[in-house]
Amino acid sequence: MLRQNTKTASVLFMGPALVREVEMEVVFGTPSKNCAGAGVCMLTNRFTNGHTVSCPHAPAIVHFPPGGNRELVFRFRKRYLTERILSGYFSSEFFVVEEAFRLPLQMVRRLGLPVRSIRPGRYVLEEYTREWRLYFPF
Repeated sequence: MLRQNTKTASVLFMGPALVREVEMEVVFGTPSKNCAGAGVCMLTNRFTNGHTVSCPHAPAIVHFPPGGNRELVFRFRKRYLTERILSGYFSSEFFVVEEAFRLPLQMVRRLGLPVRSIRPGRYVLEEYTREWRLYFPF
């Protein structure tokens, strides 16, 4: 079981609504293929300095916007994305998830998410000046 650091969550005010977000490490790939393939192999706490993982991974700010938009948004800062990650996962307007992946239970509870996993499919990617945004609608 993955342990989540409770200090990684923050609360932002955007008008009258509340946005909760947490910074996570996204390990790319397919869980049943030992992180090969497309999608998200797992989400975990940010890796500490000096911690090495052979699978492609990058930090992301994960947030669940308030209101009618029932989607989870992953924000990847460009400065943390390697060429391998960009060419393998961010080379089109869609992010492919070959196999469902589980969301950490503590993150689900903290953000008040209505789901526990993300289904396979093609999900919208948007490129901005400093980041990529990935949208997982429920």
